[in-house]
Amino acid sequence: MTELQVEAVENAAPGGVSISGDEPEPASNGTLASGAESPPLEETKGYWPEDWKHKMAEDASAGDEKAYQKELRRLDKLGATPADIYNAYRAIETTWSSRKFIKLPGEDAKPDDVAEFHKALGVPETPDGYLKDLQFDDGLTLGDWDKPAVEDFAVAMHEVGAPPDTVKAALHWYLMTQEEEAAALDESDDSFRRVSEQALKNEYGNAYRRYTNNIASLFHSAPGGMDLDNEESVYARVLGGRLADGKVIGNDPDVIRWLATLANNLNPAGSVVEDAAASGRSVEDEISALETRIREDRRGYFKDEAAQARYRELLGARDKIRARAR
Repeated sequence: MTELQVEAVENAAPGGVSISGDEPEPASNGTLASGAESPPLEETKGYWPEDWKHKMAEDASAGDEKAYQKELRRLDKLGATPADIYNAYRAIETTWSSRKFIKLPGEDAKPDDVAEFHKALGVPETPDGYLKDLQFDDGLTLGDWDKPAVEDFAVAMHEVGAPPDTVKAALHWYLMTQEEEAAALDESDDSFRRVSEQALKNEYGNAYRRYTNNIASLFHSAPGGMDLDNEESVYARVLGGRLADGKVIGNDPDVIRWLATLANNLNPAGSVVEDAAASGRSVEDEISALETRIREDRRGYFKDEAAQARYRELLGARDKIRARAR
């Protein structure tokens, strides 16, 4: 070998790639690992001109810039190629050829024409047809309380020829609204009751239960008596009713204070004993027991502030009872 041949062999790497430092020519038929590169792809032109939408918009707008922009937006909605526009036209043509259309009655339409139109929409023959077998996917149902309003609604919808699906959607909205409002009212009532109860307990202390129980005595002679479970009783209807601001009467602290004062004046014994129907004798018995303690355990009694307050309370009730007896 010549010196040049030896040098060429020494500088050669496996695969025939030179390692002498000079950049080798990429092999066109090798792998990427051997330095091969893919030849550039030839540019292919699209079947439709890229500016086909612009040309159509220009043709339709006749030089009006606003109309041009409007037509261009319309073409963007129709599709990406002229073929999309053609397919849309074919769909319209197929629909039109099917003749499955409902003709709107004109101003001079006869009753039979209107009836035919309603029939095509699926309107039932009578209003109650809207409510027959009415079911909702979420399980909502019409209650007895809802029926009068719903039946009137069905009559109104039938007069204007509302489709059944429209009526069903409207009724579902109505029931959902009623349910949401009822839930909100329950939550508001519960919150108001708790706040009022706490305020009255803070004010009346240990007498809270006696004062509130004594209110029932005001309704002793009212129709239905003092039976709060009897929805027909005046007692239940008054206390379960609502004030002008929507609050339940029996939960309003101002009403309870007023009723408790009336009851305490009418039935003083009820304000100092747990039983609202207690007689004056029970008051006398408790006074007697406390006076016995005063005599026998005077020192212990005067250390017991609760017993002293109770004694004063009983004496006040006895005075009212005796005053009423005169």
